[in-house]
Amino acid sequence: MKPVRLWIGLVLLTLGVFGVLDATGVLDGAATVDRWWPVVLIGLGVVAMLAARRISFWPAVICVLGVVLLADAQNWATGDLAGPAVLLLIGGSVLAGLARHRVHVPVTEPVAVFSGAKAVDRSTHLTHSDVTAVFGGATLDLREAHIDEMATVDAFALFGGATVVVPQNWRVAVRGLPIFGGYDDKTTGNGSLPADAPLLKVNATAIFGGVEVTNDPK
Repeated sequence: MKPVRLWIGLVLLTLGVFGVLDATGVLDGAATVDRWWPVVLIGLGVVAMLAARRISFWPAVICVLGVVLLADAQNWATGDLAGPAVLLLIGGSVLAGLARHRVHVPVTEPVAVFSGAKAVDRSTHLTHSDVTAVFGGATLDLREAHIDEMATVDAFALFGGATVVVPQNWRVAVRGLPIFGGYDDKTTGNGSLPADAPLLKVNATAIFGGVEVTNDPK
């Protein structure tokens, strides 16, 4: 998950720098972004595969889509590539729907980029885990995991939703950074649990998205 966060942070930082340079008259920031914005998609697809530690379908489609749109923005092609880009997305959606019913790849740290992901963590001594949702939904199910004393989860949602499912005998502490988004602790056991019950700390970052911690998966 951290490569995805790193890439998004770098993109936002770069946009801020271009804005400052544009405002000071150093360069035409809008024209530069207009020509190179597809690089964001290419990088997002690459870092999503790095975070998942495998070459997966949707991040690969995003990379190809970014290359097609970059060629269009740079006028490398003689024709309009917008139509082929739309067909690429539609065809990818159809194939992804078929593959979802045929293949299941176990993941302990779900990363959803323009898609959905769900993982069950069965760690016997859980200390840390991650869940990332970028333009999609990701669920991390920890009900079969065991905490000795305390564990942490980093949950990141950008234009998407990240859900952490925990057993009722865990204490939960949620904190984070909501930017045009939010996080919500919907667990029910904290008030009646002993002080020595296992503690899960959820560090939530929600940017135009949401992070939810619950005992009941949807």
